[in-house]
Amino acid sequence: MAGITERVYPKEMDRNGVGNIQGVMYEVFTTRYKVARNWLGGYFQEQGRNGNLRILDIACGSGYGTEILSSLGESVGVDLDPEAVEYAQNNYSNPRTSFVEGNADDFDFLESLGKFDAVVSLATVEHVADAQEYMRWIYRALRPGGVSVVCFPSVVTMDWAIPHHKRDISRRAARRLFRKTGFEVKWDFYQNHRLDIRHLINEVTHQDNQIPVPPLVQWLKYYLTHPHHLALRAYETTIGRGIHFGDQEYLLKPLPEADAVPTKARSRAARLRESFS
Repeated sequence: MAGITERVYPKEMDRNGVGNIQGVMYEVFTTRYKVARNWLGGYFQEQGRNGNLRILDIACGSGYGTEILSSLGESVGVDLDPEAVEYAQNNYSNPRTSFVEGNADDFDFLESLGKFDAVVSLATVEHVADAQEYMRWIYRALRPGGVSVVCFPSVVTMDWAIPHHKRDISRRAARRLFRKTGFEVKWDFYQNHRLDIRHLINEVTHQDNQIPVPPLVQWLKYYLTHPHHLALRAYETTIGRGIHFGDQEYLLKPLPEADAVPTKARSRAARLRESFS
């Protein structure tokens, strides 16, 4: 199977090859979940709560991450793709995992899932239609004392990932998003990798590649409106010696409602100050 994909299947990946993109992707994706598990375990231990947690894993893909999280308690994996859900059920089921088909843009469905001690949302925020409303749902879905772990790219992706990605979010913009939706950052973690352009070409031309290469006209339209991103890609593919992939991951703690000021209630001056922060 191809290594550049929106879904990772650790049991089927060649994780040990030298210069192997599948190995890099395996390390990147599994590390996200291990960081989330370790953060949640440490946080709830600090709160005097060990085990028996209820955890939601949104956009669980093949289910490997839901299994990792299940060491902490009951873990519910949700994914849009019925084939991914079936794969997860067949490969990562244990007494503390369950898998459900559902859409992260369907708020009626999300509300029906109930409340959780932790909501883990890795590589989801860049896909949903409305990032602010999605984060506000996470806030509502947490039980008292609950926390969330979210992760999404910290680099440019929209030139190649449209229509899969709806947005790119810088580190600064991420923290603005969290403040607007009632969260404070307790811990953060960043991963950065450079992938050789030759290996990338091999992967995206692989017969099993699962992310369609955008048509040339789409690239042209994007770079005409984002010339600084074209300059970035030119640098990366020449002097930079590789395409930069990076993730930002956060453990988020809900602020008390009295401290979580709704976006509409903020003054114009406050919004202006925030835009220049």
